[in-house]
Amino acid sequence: MPDSPITARFLKHDEKLIAVERLRMNQMGVSSGNWDWAQVKEVMLDLKTWLFFSLLFCISIPSGGISTFGPLIVRAFGFDKYTTILFNIPFGAVQMVSTIGGAYLATRYKIKSAVLMLLTIPSIIGIAMLMSIPYTKDNRGKLLAGYYLISFYPGISPLIYSWSQQNSGGDTKKKCLVGLMFIGSNAGNIVGPLLFKVNEAPRYTRGLTANLILFVTLSVLVIITAAYLRFLNRKHANMRVAVGKPAVIVDLSMMSSDELKAQGLSGNEIEGEQTGDKAFDDITGTFLLLNAIYRKHY
Repeated sequence: MPDSPITARFLKHDEKLIAVERLRMNQMGVSSGNWDWAQVKEVMLDLKTWLFFSLLFCISIPSGGISTFGPLIVRAFGFDKYTTILFNIPFGAVQMVSTIGGAYLATRYKIKSAVLMLLTIPSIIGIAMLMSIPYTKDNRGKLLAGYYLISFYPGISPLIYSWSQQNSGGDTKKKCLVGLMFIGSNAGNIVGPLLFKVNEAPRYTRGLTANLILFVTLSVLVIITAAYLRFLNRKHANMRVAVGKPAVIVDLSMMSSDELKAQGLSGNEIEGEQTGDKAFDDITGTFLLLNAIYRKHY
């Protein structure tokens, strides 16, 4: 897979230019290939880094545990091993729906925190059902429903990765952030299966209880992260106003012609900083603000 529009073989030359200009608008830039130790320090001291790390760690623990012990959980409902395999097919189908559906909702409504919260709810309900419903033949349908509700969790991880990258600038900083989150993901997937013990069958109380706590913790962390990002947005807006710049820079690059017309624009009058004059300078958002203040006062 190409890592930027420049290396995308399926794009023509003109299409690459269009794609790059869209990156200019959101000031995310393209890969620079340079290593900046100042950005390494910044990513380690940035609270956002550890919030996103914690989010991915929390979702990776249930992911590792349920993916490993899921078939054993279904078999505990009273099915033989072949029927258990069949009943795990819908589990994968729900995963696909939740992943694609979550991405669609986040794109459609341009808000990831609410979609992440929405995706945690079915898993919390599903685990609560498995912990409270008696494991009898008459309750197999209810138990399977609870199990399938848990399978909404795979749609969460891609949104966390996307959320983190869209709130981070600077090539080195973004790469370090991905690396740290990769560590969190793998650590969570190692811990997850250790919470389940075969001798605790059929209810796997400790594993399910831990997963329930983690999904609730994940919901709380989403709220904290969204609140912190909103706080940063207000802080940055005030700083921009203080140096004579617009409080909010609207990314018009991905708007349709109808959306542009609704705002009284044609797309040709986007000038000045709206075009992202620092978009390809491989600098972070913090540096952008400090640079603007410096130019204002000095």
